[in-house]
This record gives sequence, structure tokens and C-alpha cells, in this order.
Amino acid sequence: MITFYEILQQTSVFSRLSRFSFLSVLSFFSFFSNISAQPSIAWQQSIGTVNGDNALQLFKDPQGDVIIIGSELHQDFTGNYRDYLTTVKMDPEGNEIWKTYHDIAFDLFNPPVDYTIGDHFFTEEFGEKLMNLVVSINSQVYLAKFLENSGAFYTYEPIPSPLIDVKPNNDKVYAITECSHIGSCYGPDSLIVQKFDPTPDSIIFNPIKWTYTVKQNIRTAPIQGHYDFEGQDIREDSAGNVYLLIQIERWDFQFCTDCSDAFVDAWCEVFKFSPQGQFLGHKRIVTSKAVVSAMRFVTFDEGEMIIRVDDINASNTAIVSSIYHVDPDLTITKTIKFDRQYLYISTDADGNLFTCTNIFGQGDPNIHGGTDVLVSRFNADGVLQWKSYLGGSNFEWPRGLVVNGEDDLIFLANTLSADFDVEENNGDQDMWVVRLAENTSATDPLTAAGSLDFYPNPASDVLHISNVEDIHRLELYDLYGRLIKAITVESNPINIDVSSLPPGSYIIQGESRGEVRTGKVIIH
Repeated sequence: MITFYEILQQTSVFSRLSRFSFLSVLSFFSFFSNISAQPSIAWQQSIGTVNGDNALQLFKDPQGDVIIIGSELHQDFTGNYRDYLTTVKMDPEGNEIWKTYHDIAFDLFNPPVDYTIGDHFFTEEFGEKLMNLVVSINSQVYLAKFLENSGAFYTYEPIPSPLIDVKPNNDKVYAITECSHIGSCYGPDSLIVQKFDPTPDSIIFNPIKWTYTVKQNIRTAPIQGHYDFEGQDIREDSAGNVYLLIQIERWDFQFCTDCSDAFVDAWCEVFKFSPQGQFLGHKRIVTSKAVVSAMRFVTFDEGEMIIRVDDINASNTAIVSSIYHVDPDLTITKTIKFDRQYLYISTDADGNLFTCTNIFGQGDPNIHGGTDVLVSRFNADGVLQWKSYLGGSNFEWPRGLVVNGEDDLIFLANTLSADFDVEENNGDQDMWVVRLAENTSATDPLTAAGSLDFYPNPASDVLHISNVEDIHRLELYDLYGRLIKAITVESNPINIDVSSLPPGSYIIQGESRGEVRTGKVIIH
């Protein structure tokens, strides 16, 4: 069995760690030299009230339906307005299966204070199929359980930590970080990993199957500093092996009140435990020299784990996301590093990566308003295939992403808009759920209208367009539908000078025999 101090030695001292509506439909499509089929909006729903509503989470249930978690402002029995937890189930076609409201603080016998929603799990208990939500409230953590077929509140269960994995049979494994010395939390941490089995095979009812503990002494050998643990994610495979994602920080002093000079390093580890709770090994994923912001499992399959790490870049100017493929023996088989942070990352069955994040910037002409939702697809090697900006003239902020298949995905966002891509708004901020899918309908605008053939794309000086027969006039628009340039077609092919145009994305179109032919070009 490997001890924690052997880990310290192996990790080497811890110091390295109309036209307008037509154009708005086209605004989803970006063309790149390595382009694959790009989806458009298949359906969308704006969920909420005339008051401000808040989207929280999006995930799929075991049947492939979509679960939306949010909050809406409603009157309680006293006439006061306060937030109610909102749960919605939709099928993949956008049809609502059920929608429920919950006074979570009341259900959990707590005062009506703020709470946070953590991970989700699906279990079957006493013949009922349940949806479990981790809820942290008043320094307590619970599993709030809802009937999967109706969304009705079922019961709740106190749990020791929000860092938990729950199996369908209600077996649990969790990790807890506590102060090794209760008198001060400025000192070392203790780490507890525990397996909980609610149906032991012993006649002596003891649901704790095993416990693994690391507790640092007042003098941490071989130096006098200490190590802080921050659990990030935990999963158990079908054989009972447990994998813990954990960030470790090294501090030079045992205790400190002004710790600005005491911090040394931080790094990410994957710990592996056997079904009996033995520590089998560890793998350092990344050394940061700064506090790592997040570390999560993207997928957890029997043959491979895909782990995301949000870490500060080499120039210490921004947080960026990276992807690590790790096999069950803790060998890193592939690494993909992005040039920015993505709030949500998912994969399909072929290993393609889909990302969703917010994007803003006055210099980006693709953005509709204050902030947009940026959805991108990368292949399994991290090469960008397409990206789409979605939103209205106000603010959008993504809160979840799920993948149905290749170029078929659903995202959830908060929106304050009611224009461009956002079809409706119930008032103030809404929960906006959108399905993007590859459009194969014969009435799709791009299919019906046809497209223009041009190169290079992106272009910087001259754009060459070859299939302009029977087109007498070409028009160039920005993504807001404003006419930027009109060109009389006098030859086929035709060359267009674009050197004076600001960098950005543009729609170019012309009419031929009653059909509108279009394309999107990027000027850089």
C-alpha cells in the first residue's frame, strides 16, 4: 500500500506544480477549410415568468430525455415573492413531459436561505425510479430525491460531502476534506475517502464498507510546511475501483494568517483506490504554480477517462481548458490544450469534443449583443470543425450542454434578449434551451437557396467567386443584416476587393432565376 508521504516523494517535492430573418438564420454558419456539417436551430424554448428566472443545470436522464434545473420567482402562501426550484423534463424533440416547482428549503427542513445545486444521479429505491440532486444549504449537504416519472418531491437524505458518486442501487463513495487541527483551518487538511453500502451482507448493520484517511501531523515531514487538499470529482467504476480528482497545494508554513508569501505550488492528481479501499496509485495531471480553478470528468468509461482541467496559461494572463485522456492504469494517452476556457465540454461516441461558453468583445462582429453563447465542435484530436455564435442583442450566459449525437446537441442558457436567435422572452431573464441539429430538411434556407462557391476563405485581399452565372448583383451584409457593399456582376468568375473591410464574418448573396444563393465569408 502506498502512503501519502510516498506520494510526496514520488511527485518530487511539490515545488513544480424577410432578408433580416433569412440572414439571422444564416448567422449560425461559419465556413472553415476543415469544415464539417454544421447544425442550425432545430427547436428552442424560453422557460420562465415575467420576473427574473435563473437556469442552473442541464443533463440527460437514462432514457435520453433532457432535464432542466432552474429557479423561478413565485409568491408563497404569505404573499411574498421568493425563488422556487424549477425542474423540467423534455423529450429530444422539445416536448414538455413534466414541469414542477419545489420549495427546497422547506422540503429539507431549513430556513428559506440560498442553496446551491451540485451533481445529479439516478437511482432505484423501493421500486421507485428517482432523480437525485446534491443540495448544499446551511453548511449541510443533502440528496434531494424526486420521482423520475413526474418530478414530484419524494424524500431527502443527509450526506457528508457534495463530492460524491451514487450508483443506481444507492451505493455511494465520497471524499471529505477537513481541518487536521480543529483550532485553525489555516493549517493542514485531512482527506477522507469512504465507501458507503446501504445494503451490507453482514448481520451487523454497518454501511461503511471502507475508509481511507490522510491526516497530517503538526510537523509534516520532511519539511515544516503543510498540504491542502481540494477534492474536485469522484467516480466509481463497475468493478468497484474509485478514482478521485484532487488538487493539492503546498504551503511553506504550518500555520499562517497572512499567507501571501507562504503559497508555493498547486497541482492536479488522479488517485485510484481498489474495491477494498487500498490506495493503488496516483497520476499527476498538471503542475500549475497557481491555484487550479477546476478539474472534472468529462466522460467516465470502463476503458478510458476523459478529464478536463482549467488551469492558468504559461503567461499567467488567463485560465484555459485542457483535455486529458487517461486509461484505467492512470496512463495519459492523449492531451488536448485549448486556447481559452470553455464553461462546458462534452463528447460524442466518436470522441469529438463539443464546447459551450460565453463570448463577448466589442471587436468581434459575430456577437449579436452584450454576450453570446459560443458553441464549437472539435474533432477527437482537438482540431476546430465549426463554431456558432447564438444569442440576441442583450446578454446570454450558458448553463449546460448535452450531446445527442454527431452535430446534434442541446444547450441551456440564461437570456435577457427577445430578438435575433431568441424567439421569445417571458419577461426579464429567461431560461433558454436550444437544440442544434444538422438540418436535412428540403425547406432549409441553405438547401433551397443553394450556395456560392468562393475562395480563399478566410480572405484578406481579394475574394474569387466562380458560380455567378445568371446573377447580376451581389450584396455583402454583416451579421446584423446591414448592407455593406453591392457589386454589379460583369464576369464569371468575379473578383471582389475586400481589403478595406473590417475583420469579421459577412454574408454574401445574389439572386439567380428566383433563387437566393448565399455564402458566408470571413475577412481577416
